[in-house]
Formats: sequence, structure tokens, C-alpha cells
Amino acid sequence: MAKPVFFPVVAIFLLLALLLGGCGMEQEPPLRIGTNLWPGYEPLYLARDLGYLDGTPVQLKEFPSASEVIRAFRNGTLEGAALTLDEVLLSLESGMDLALVLVFDISHGADVILGRPGITTLADLRGRSVGVEASALGAYLLSRALQLAGLQPTDVRMIPLPVDEHPRAWQEERIDALVTFEPVRGQLLNQGAVELFDSSQIPGEIVDVLVVRRDVLKARPERVQALLTAWFKALDYLQAEPADAANRIVRRLKISPQALQDALQGLRLPDQAENLALVGGPNPTLAASADRLHGLMLDLKLLKAPVAVNGLFVPPPPAP
Repeated sequence: MAKPVFFPVVAIFLLLALLLGGCGMEQEPPLRIGTNLWPGYEPLYLARDLGYLDGTPVQLKEFPSASEVIRAFRNGTLEGAALTLDEVLLSLESGMDLALVLVFDISHGADVILGRPGITTLADLRGRSVGVEASALGAYLLSRALQLAGLQPTDVRMIPLPVDEHPRAWQEERIDALVTFEPVRGQLLNQGAVELFDSSQIPGEIVDVLVVRRDVLKARPERVQALLTAWFKALDYLQAEPADAANRIVRRLKISPQALQDALQGLRLPDQAENLALVGGPNPTLAASADRLHGLMLDLKLLKAPVAVNGLFVPPPPAP
């Protein structure tokens, strides 16, 4: 007769824990949102700093450039991303099924083309090198500026340049002009750069938005709602306590309060009511801008083929 086998008590508890863990619900990954360094996204990080994201299944992931955000988003390591509207259209062209749920900001002077001293007009760029991030936004801004100046993209030498390399490339004089934004804009203007063009000359065309994968929005809408609620709370705090909010932001960005003020002056941050008008209802006002942008990108060959803009917009949740 076989002898009975006795398990140590500790082993039994470990076995039970494993069995119970296997039978329980698997924890789903958090809502991972990717951003690059841009003042218009800072209320997201202000919300995190203020604790508005505590206890929510939301994680913010910052990347050195917009190109890396897009790459991570397309590779599936993010559920959502902060993109410019032109980048959203390019993502649709690549086959992604996206929902646009929020307008972060509308650029009105924050995106610029800078030239070296002696270069005073866009016409002076003919035959010269222009550093530009290898993304739709940089190419779009440069193409629109050249178009308005009566130039073609082939009239300049475009130098692909990630945004985190902009200051060094300028210092090393590798480029004659640069497509950039704050805080690099302010730094280079202080060093004698000349502003040749800014986004206020193409109003409503440079828009930063939050997009999420449509399957994620359908499966876990409460996660997206938690993020948007935190965003609007942070906007309210920015209005109610501007000094403290600015101190938190400049500490994170490592820029001066004046640089932050300059950056925010070039942006409009739509509140919840304006967001509802922009992306909600049967006729969201941003849809007309997206259609116009879509046509321009086709004309400029930034889009290879038309994409379906209809159905992209999803209104933000009502105020809690």
C-alpha cells in the first residue's frame, strides 16, 4: 500500500494562489497615450502632476519626436496618440481604424520656419537647406509656406532632422533654415534667428488632436473618458491657478516662464464646450477643416490616395 503524500502547508497555499490567479480575470493593459514634447500637450502632464490620473488605468508615454510616437502607435504599443490632424490622415491612409475624440490645441503662431541672419523672406530659401522633421507636419508646414510664396518643394533642399536634434544642427550650422516650434523657437530667436513664417498665416490648418484605436474605444470607453475628464480638469486648473500651473509646467519642460508664455500665446486650447462643437454632433466643425486639409495634402502629394474622413469624429463625454 502506497504511503500518503503530504504537501507542506506553504506549498499548498502557493498552489492555491496560482490556481486562483489563473481563474481570475486577467488584468488588461492600461490606456497608453503617446505624445512628443509640445506645449499644447502639457495639460496632460499637468493633470498627472495634480493627481487627476491617480487611480485611473491611463499611462502617458513621452517620446523624443512625433515620428517615434507614430511608429509606436502603428506598432501597437500605444492605444492612443497625440497627433496633428495631418498625421491622423496619414495614419488612416496606412490602414489604422481611428476615432478622434479631442482637440488639444489649434496652432496660431506656435509652429514656425526660422532662417539664419541675412535670410529675411521665404524667397531667400531658394537653393538653401531646410531642416525639417521627417513627419507630415513639418513637410506640410514647409510645403504650405513655399506654396504661398510661389515656390515649389524642389526649390529647397529638405534635410530630415528629428526635433531633438534641432538645436545642435542649428549650432553646427548644418542648415540654413529650420521648421520647428516652441521651446526651440524661442531659443533660436534669442540667438538671432529670423522668423520667416508661422502657423497664424494658415489659420485652423495645424491642429493637435487625441486619437484612439476604435476597437479600444468600443471595448473600454470608460478609460478614454477618464483621460478626457482629467484633461478638462487640468484646463480648468490652468485658468484658475495660472501661476502654480505654469510653475509645474516649466519645471517639467525645463524652460523659462517667458518661454512658456510665448508658446501658449501661439496656441488656442479649446474648452469642453468648444470641443463639443469641434468634434461632436452630426456636423462637427473640425470635419470641414479636415476635408480642406485632405484636399491640400492630396494636391501637395503628401497623401498618395484619398482617405475616408467621415466617421472619424467622436464627441468628448459630458461634464461629470
